[in-house]
Formats: sequence, C-alpha cells, structure tokens
Amino acid sequence: MNKRARNRLIGITAIVLIAIAAIFATVGMRGGSAYNMTVKEATSDQSNVGKRIKVGGVVVAGSWDKKSNPMTFKIRDEDDENSTGKQLTIVYSGAVPSTFGDGVTAIVTGELDGSGTIKAGEMITKCPSKYESATGAYSVTDLKKKSDAMKGIPVKVQGVIKAGSINPPGGAVRFIIQNAKGSADELNIAFDGGMPDEAKEGTTVILTGKLNDAGAFETTNISLAK
Repeated sequence: MNKRARNRLIGITAIVLIAIAAIFATVGMRGGSAYNMTVKEATSDQSNVGKRIKVGGVVVAGSWDKKSNPMTFKIRDEDDENSTGKQLTIVYSGAVPSTFGDGVTAIVTGELDGSGTIKAGEMITKCPSKYESATGAYSVTDLKKKSDAMKGIPVKVQGVIKAGSINPPGGAVRFIIQNAKGSADELNIAFDGGMPDEAKEGTTVILTGKLNDAGAFETTNISLAK
C-alpha cells in the first residue's frame, strides 16, 4: 500500500469512528442510556430534569400503597437513616418485585420531572440477608398449639417457606411457612418489609413477631437460619 492510499484509509477510519461516537452521544441524549446516581445527586442538579436516570435509595416506610396503580413510593439515601434529607417520589408502572417493602433498597430507572418525581418502568431491589440461630424459636406446630395463649406476645418461629406462596407486599399474606417442605402444618405470614435476597421457596427462616387475632404471624424481622 502506497503512502497516499494509507493516508486515505486512515482518514476514512477516523470519519467512521467520529460518526459512531456521534450516534452513541445522540442515543444517550434521547434517553437510551441511564445515569447512576444517589437521591441527593438526582435532586440537587436541575440539569437532571428531563433525563433518563438510574437512582438507588431506601424505600421510606409507609410511603407506598400496593393497591395504587401505578404504584407510588418514596426513596431516600442509605446514609439518611433519620429521613431528614432529600427524598424522591417514584411512580412505578412495572411489576412489583416480591422482595419489595419498607426499608429495602430500590434501584429504579426512569425520567425525572421538575417536581422531583421519577416515572419509572424498571426496578430491582436489594435486601441483605441476615442470619440468626433457631435457639428459642417455636416450630409452626408448637406455636399453633399455643395460639390462644400466644396472641400478641412477641416470639420467634422457625419454618420453611412454602413453594409458590411468596406474594408482593400489601396483601394479607406475604408468604406461608411450614415445619418442613410438604408439611401439613402451615402458618400465614404478614409482612410489609423488604424480603432478604436469599429468602426463597424452600428456605428455612427465623421470624420475629406475634400472632394476630386472625391467626396470622405479623413479622417484624426475617432472618435466615444459621
């Protein structure tokens, strides 16, 4: 290849690369990509308005209603434990993950408007798993035998999450536990918090809470058995 042909090839290659870069930049400006940021970052810069962004934050307790359509909730930054900082309102139109709930970390993708609201169609949740000893925990059978005397008293119960029983938050029953897989003794669990990532069907869990008048176990904490 002579020098003139080589220079021509270099020039054509440069033009192609510039064109590709321009295409990617245009797609980004049109919302084809999302910027990762915290709640504070998203709310402190007005240039974010109108952009497609990805924001992660902790679901503010009591800020959501599963029955609303689309579902609306608020998130705060993880280090804002007293909820004194900025919060973002999320209007979410997708399927609600079964792990969603108070205190869970929700990562949403959508467009930020001028009122501090993100209209999101994508969400994933994260809730670190905790582990606890089963020492002192009732079995499902033992707790049900003493249900009349144990109503309203804080206790621990151990059980296996029944297959096909996990539901999104907001309903009367979040999931069902059994003494063992396939056991006839079952206990309905009421819980609106975030489900640990590893709390799945067939997992043995240790629950802290109390029996209510309907016979369901109102749970305040879910841990995996050590």
